[in-house]
Amino acid sequence: MKPLQIWKLFVACAMGAGLALSAHAATYTPQEEANVKLVADFYAALDNADAHGGMKQDIRSIVEKYMQPDYIQHMEAGKKFGPGREGLIRMFEAMPAPPAGMPPKSAMPALPPAQVLSLIANGDIVIRVSSRTMPAAPGAEANPSYIFNMFRIQGGKLAEHWDASSGAAMGPPPAAPAPTR
Repeated sequence: MKPLQIWKLFVACAMGAGLALSAHAATYTPQEEANVKLVADFYAALDNADAHGGMKQDIRSIVEKYMQPDYIQHMEAGKKFGPGREGLIRMFEAMPAPPAGMPPKSAMPALPPAQVLSLIANGDIVIRVSSRTMPAAPGAEANPSYIFNMFRIQGGKLAEHWDASSGAAMGPPPAAPAPTR
């Protein structure tokens, strides 16, 4: 099977799980509802910082507000920045500025917003599946990128995170260790 076919199958399974659990959404516990809201609020804070070009300035306060001090990040791309909250902060702080002569991000067209396809909870686990169509090179066809994020919530904050993406540069996801409890 080609990598793109594998990702389409993965996304279809994830979306199917979301649909299967949608009936469960009507019976979420108050804690599960709070966990879903926490993840939604976290992404809203990231989107807001990105929209006004303040991600580098805002990332530390966002991370401290939403993440446990001993947060565990399983994102393969972030490993070179170090573990935990500080590694995630360093990753965002290292994002390149616009090239010389380019307008600041706030004056450039924003990326299209991610479309949330599914946001579900089961106990202390929240899964968010989204898609975003990234701009393509001139003459190339834009394809949607599907993003899977799973969080473990502890004490009202994000405690652990896994992700995978169907983006061409990502390749297949690495094997992640089982959640720590």
